[in-house]
Amino acid sequence: MNILISTLGSRGDTQPYLALAVTLKRAGHHVTITAPASFTTWIQSYGISAHPVQFNPHEVMVSLSKSRNPLQAMRTMQEVMNTGVMQALDECWQAAQESDFLIQTGTGSGALEIAGTRGIPVAFAYLVPMPPTRAFPSFMLPFRFSLGGRYNHLTHTLVRQMLWRGMGGPTLNRWRTRLNLPAWRSEEQMLGFARQVGAPSLYGFSQHVIPRPADWGEEHHITGYWFLDEPPGWQPPEDLLRFLEDGPPPVYIGFGSMNHHNPKQQTQLALKALEISGQRGVLATGWGGLDRLPAAKNTFFVEDVPHAWLFPRMAAVVHHGGAGTTAAGLRAGIPNIIAPFGGDQTAWGDWVAKLGVGVQPATGQQLKAGKLAEAIHTAISDQALRTRAAALGEKIRAEHGVARAVEVLEQHARATQ
Repeated sequence: MNILISTLGSRGDTQPYLALAVTLKRAGHHVTITAPASFTTWIQSYGISAHPVQFNPHEVMVSLSKSRNPLQAMRTMQEVMNTGVMQALDECWQAAQESDFLIQTGTGSGALEIAGTRGIPVAFAYLVPMPPTRAFPSFMLPFRFSLGGRYNHLTHTLVRQMLWRGMGGPTLNRWRTRLNLPAWRSEEQMLGFARQVGAPSLYGFSQHVIPRPADWGEEHHITGYWFLDEPPGWQPPEDLLRFLEDGPPPVYIGFGSMNHHNPKQQTQLALKALEISGQRGVLATGWGGLDRLPAAKNTFFVEDVPHAWLFPRMAAVVHHGGAGTTAAGLRAGIPNIIAPFGGDQTAWGDWVAKLGVGVQPATGQQLKAGKLAEAIHTAISDQALRTRAAALGEKIRAEHGVARAVEVLEQHARATQ
């Protein structure tokens, strides 16, 4: 098959889909990923074709980090949807003209329109649980209490309606008008059409982390995580190897694509927490969450080191709770310390803490050096927590999530021939 995967997210969002693309290629398929232009070289380093789009998620995160007012942040997102996403939809349309199978991700859009117009099969791939369920509240809620099954189901419905009416629906319907297609009346109508054409939805996380809800339909498949190992020929920097060999396993601190309004202050906080807790540290600068500052010899700064290689060499990982980073931390079998900034990150932090394999000290905006140091101390010294994390990591490493995902996709392709 000639498969197109559509995604517009950050590097952490894109990485699991690149892992899926690599496994699809090994199964004999040609795969193209539409993704922000800055990821083209990285995608191609794995032998996967890239169709770059002009949409820049880094610029979006910078804009949102400067918005102190929630209404201003919402306006910023609406501007992004009105301009950048509309253009990306056009670019995805162009990329799909030679495809015979489409995969739409959680940050992609337009696959149903393209597949319907061209008469080709489509599937969905997500990193977080999407369908309404009575089992737990929506992953997009910033507060994590539950008032029972009816409440949980209602939160999914309300959050999805809010996101559809505020951002996704209007933009997608404007694009449908340009394609001479009728507007969707609601997201439920769109999802009903997806069920009608038999489109499966794949979820790239482990049932050992989130058990399958009993009220999900058969079209929803929890496959296991989609992990991407280091690119062919990659070698770790010699100075990083020397640092790791020069003492006990350090603590990783990095906030991925989260652009902090004061990265210098955030870095000083991280360094102080390491000092208080008496731990060595590896700090990842990411997209602006941390700055490279002069630091003690027990600290090492990195820019781009694969989590698959780095995390198993750490004593614990401190991060923002992105789905991909959380997965990598759980796979490594070490405690996760999650300081979320928003979106599904709060849910992952809460979930990991309730599993007893990590700590959620505070949000990224409210994090203090003392609280982080206390969380680091707990992650290092609590042997029961470390044992649970190691056991979960062993179960996750035994799964073959990408292989199962490819199996589901190929079954759908055969069923639609």
